[in-house]
Amino acid sequence: MAAGGAADAQARFGHSVKGLLTEKVTSCGTDVIALTKQVLKGSRSAELLGQAARNMVMQEDAILHSEDSLRKMAIITTHLQYHSSKLSRPWSWNFPALFSSTGKKQFRRTSSGRQTFRTS
Repeated sequence: MAAGGAADAQARFGHSVKGLLTEKVTSCGTDVIALTKQVLKGSRSAELLGQAARNMVMQEDAILHSEDSLRKMAIITTHLQYHSSKLSRPWSWNFPALFSSTGKKQFRRTSSGRQTFRTS
């Protein structure tokens, strides 16, 4: 019976080792699945970060373009205000072309009644 008991103990030991190995394989499989999920999540995070960086660069370019446009519009506004202020004061208009150096008018009436500049 000693041989039968040894064989029985060996069988129980074999079953317990198989059970432990099965538990370890299951545990490792679960860990691999968790690791894969984490890697995929990290990959997705890196993809999202890359996309966010590209979007930020595009926004920065749009902001720079808008800033340039605003600067140009400010210059145009200044020029328009200057010309508007010149036109709103009739005494500042430049009429020297209408008069000769003697003060004589440089335009004449045509037979149809229109005024034209004298060329001679």
